[in-house]
Amino acid sequence: MTSPATPWGASPPDTFSPDPELQAAVTELGAAVRDLLETSVATTVAPGEQADVAAGVRELTARLAATTRDRHTLSALDDLPTFRRTYSPVSGVGHGFAPPVQFRREGDTVVGECTLGLRHEGPPAHSHGGMTAMLMDQLLGSTAFLAGRWGMTAHLGLEYRGAVPLQTPLVLVGRVADVSGRKTVVTGTVALAAEPDRELVRGEGVFVSPRPELLERYFGDLTTADGGRAPGHAQAATDGSTL
Repeated sequence: MTSPATPWGASPPDTFSPDPELQAAVTELGAAVRDLLETSVATTVAPGEQADVAAGVRELTARLAATTRDRHTLSALDDLPTFRRTYSPVSGVGHGFAPPVQFRREGDTVVGECTLGLRHEGPPAHSHGGMTAMLMDQLLGSTAFLAGRWGMTAHLGLEYRGAVPLQTPLVLVGRVADVSGRKTVVTGTVALAAEPDRELVRGEGVFVSPRPELLERYFGDLTTADGGRAPGHAQAATDGSTL
């Protein structure tokens, strides 16, 4: 087993200091949008009321659209070396669709907790399988990163052992199973917080740190919010993998 250089995984968490006013505003807006999305799929108010609300939402959207970033520009609240992604659809406090999950280390595992809502529904009263897969991908990727093994998803396999209920606290647990060159194998589970030993979903992912030329192809156009070059392009390990 080897431990390659890891893109975007070397900086200590306390080296990034976002604007506290912006952070507070984005967090508040994200929470408000989550409330709106959740209520919009549960409301039973009259059609006319829904139409009026839609018009109001469009007006608010126009205000936010006054200045926006494109896909090659990082948010001023994002920091790649510390895996800080404010608008992640899984863990981002600024994203209206996110639960959002917050991850932490516990011994040799990474643990996350969240509660899914009606906006994540697949089968009635239960999570969409794709939403559960997204949770698992984020869990496994975060586990690899927190172990100093940043990589992109090369394979994700899931075993659904039970339906995942909505509006019920969940616990996610991930652990690194194997490392080799630029590859990291991670396993994880999703369970009810009240029954953590009864697995509802089990997953395994293979994460690979891309070669320098692929890092440049994928991320070479990224810039920070102030126009600088985003970090992390030059670091990659070399073994026989193709990703």
